[in-house]
Amino acid sequence: MNTMGSTGVIAVPLLASFLVFGAASSSIFENSDDLSKDVEKMVNDVMEEVTTYITIKDVIGKYYDGKDDVSRVEKIVVLVKPLIPSVINISELTIEISNDNDVLLLHYSGKAVQSSSAALFEHQIWDETVNAFSLIVLIDKDRSLLDHGIMNEDMALIAIRLPYGFAMRNDESITLSIIPAKGVVTSVVLETPFFHSSNIVSLVC
Repeated sequence: MNTMGSTGVIAVPLLASFLVFGAASSSIFENSDDLSKDVEKMVNDVMEEVTTYITIKDVIGKYYDGKDDVSRVEKIVVLVKPLIPSVINISELTIEISNDNDVLLLHYSGKAVQSSSAALFEHQIWDETVNAFSLIVLIDKDRSLLDHGIMNEDMALIAIRLPYGFAMRNDESITLSIIPAKGVVTSVVLETPFFHSSNIVSLVC
């Protein structure tokens, strides 16, 4: 089952429900200032969750042979974009990666580069992506993401180098979550295939 973004999609119908509820409540309880304020806060909270929600469109990984002659996915790229056009400060995001043994927290390296014709997993950005995540930008019309780390209508690949304890062999999984300073957490389970014939694999079901 595809679990991409399952933690936040419900925010959209919830928003509509709250707006309808707010309108009905305002007409029934016209003299209730407290209720109106509660409804307004509720709607504002849902709006904040929707406008800070980042969708995960795809995740691709690459296997590398280790010193023990076992192949592991050591690099992953996560294709992301905002659910709706908004302003998201990438430096305020935290990426959480967990498996059965531990949890890893990564913050933005401050490095964002425009995509190029160079091989994706051999891009120079990987040399600067250690214990952090970086961005390979696909769409950034106003250069807000490249120059200021601000995502609005942009699309980018989050580049992550997995440390040994989180690198995946065949038929293993990790959970990746994008955690904003405010709003909804986006989570996805990444799974390697039982057998791989290519070093480049999709990690989402």
